[in-house]
Amino acid sequence: MLARFRNFFVLSPAIDLHPDIRRDFQRNFLANIADMATWLFGISFISVNAILPVFASRLTESPVIIGLIPALLDAGWFLPQLLLAPLVERAARKLPLVLRLGALERVPFLFLPLVALWAPTLPPGLGITVFLGLIAWRALGSGVVAAPWQEMLAKLIPVTHRGRFFGVGHLVGQFLGVGGSALAALILARWPYPHNFAVSFGVGAIGIWLSLLFLSFTREPAQPPAPGAGDSQLNRAYLRRLWTILRANVNFRTYLASRWLSYLGSMATGFLAVYAVERFGLGDDAAAVFTGILFAAGVVGYALWGSVGDRYGHKRVMVLAGGLWLAALAAALLASQAWGFYVVFALLGLSSSAGTLSDLNLAMEFGPEAERPTYIGLARTVSGPALLIAPVFGGLLAQTWGYPVMLLVSLGFALAGGLWLALGVREPRHHAG
Repeated sequence: MLARFRNFFVLSPAIDLHPDIRRDFQRNFLANIADMATWLFGISFISVNAILPVFASRLTESPVIIGLIPALLDAGWFLPQLLLAPLVERAARKLPLVLRLGALERVPFLFLPLVALWAPTLPPGLGITVFLGLIAWRALGSGVVAAPWQEMLAKLIPVTHRGRFFGVGHLVGQFLGVGGSALAALILARWPYPHNFAVSFGVGAIGIWLSLLFLSFTREPAQPPAPGAGDSQLNRAYLRRLWTILRANVNFRTYLASRWLSYLGSMATGFLAVYAVERFGLGDDAAAVFTGILFAAGVVGYALWGSVGDRYGHKRVMVLAGGLWLAALAAALLASQAWGFYVVFALLGLSSSAGTLSDLNLAMEFGPEAERPTYIGLARTVSGPALLIAPVFGGLLAQTWGYPVMLLVSLGFALAGGLWLALGVREPRHHAG
């Protein structure tokens, strides 16, 4: 076992790498695994799919407003990335940018426990506004750090090891998240509202800041921009270059269309816990139980999907993610007892782990190395509006016609996106243009 562990970090001489990247591969691999794992441990106390929506439901009864939580977080992660791509392409080292922007991203987590205590005491409407403002800050922070972080990892982790890298990092994080979710369930059940949420958010903030410490152990050599790297500003020439990429790369364009449909099909994700709590009269601790099931299912998923993607291609993993999400939606529609949502969240955990891994890896494989930040930025920014629209649209459907109708509409979009991906997109590592 120890020999296999050591052999994993021996890179083939055929892989064209900077000597410093080859030398520090093991250090960088482990430092960034620790970053991801502690981040996921912290997030288990602040889950966007369960704990945050249930907390928000204490401040407002509007499904539309609750839908803004995943909308802001997803859109905040996706939309700014293209704006940062020219700067990232020109930067000789990405790590300093990642550390500075990563600290900015984590500041809202320091205030979240205080807002949890303060927001319920404010006049109706003002508490949820303050809470959403903090969520928007965190979302924007995530979006501006995303492009340099992904490019740094693409630079330091060879394509032959990326699937397993993301898989191992998330696998360790899921294990920690299961324990974190169990602790969060105890906190939410035994402490009175709103102190239960404040304590849970506080513990989560510790893990999230700890992740930045591990990230700082990364070593990245300075390298001049690759030939063909973009301009350092978003000007007309750069915009024409973006249009040329979209027009010329049919496979990439088809992929983006499939992501739009699939993201619209994800509109139900942020409402599943609220729907279950309201339908079956569950307590606040149910949100943490659902989070624990998500992480436990993720343990299984991340143990599989990284290796599957490295061997067979990440498009197949993404197609599988779509199928699992369809099954989760069907289970939510058919559930007649609370335990049925344990199945829903188990399927969601398997789907989310497959979708996260495949999405992170596929965007890195569509274009040449010199233009990789731009391709990553395009993949995020072009499909980002769908993530902003979907939860708000889902909230309107739930408010007007009820949660079952919203689930059905979500299922329809998800099915269309999955078919478009499966039938129209070729595995990018085997298909140029």
